[in-house]
Amino acid sequence: MMTTYLPALVWSLSAFACLFIAKRLSLKTTAVGAVLVALPGPLAIPFVLAAKPDQCKLA
Repeated sequence: MMTTYLPALVWSLSAFACLFIAKRLSLKTTAVGAVLVALPGPLAIPFVLAAKPDQCKLA
């Protein structure tokens, strides 16, 4: 019975892990970015780790 919920649990935990990593890397999270993380599921973690934060330009 519990094994039917296991993929959904892994999928949601990976989404939370991606959001946590994005906040630690000071990445801007948007609605489009959240959808792009939710679709590939656990495969999105390497993409978040490879992302670079926006460079702040001082005028």
